[in-house]
Amino acid sequence: MTPSSLSLLLTCLVTLGAFAQDVRERSDLGLIQRQITAIERLANRASSDSVNADGARYRFDYPRLSADLERVRQGIRTYLSPSRAQPADLVELTGDYRAQAPHLRPSDEHD
Repeated sequence: MTPSSLSLLLTCLVTLGAFAQDVRERSDLGLIQRQITAIERLANRASSDSVNADGARYRFDYPRLSADLERVRQGIRTYLSPSRAQPADLVELTGDYRAQAPHLRPSDEHD
């Protein structure tokens, strides 16, 4: 086997390994998203079943849990399908390039 053939073979194996890892990671992240959905259902049920005991010192913050779960879900979604970066137009162009000339003093005027 020539060195170039060996190099090509190694490159293909590394690429296939990376592809397999990517497929496995995507599958695992999809599973995490489904589990987040299940956790949300359980939290909604627990929230509706909970009673606000007057005088209770602590209570579980279901709205905060829901917001955190949504934030994790959004992070996974963004990772799995990133938006294509659009060129940023940081400064808006005015398009008006006419400026008033400064007023000339009599000593600055020429014939």
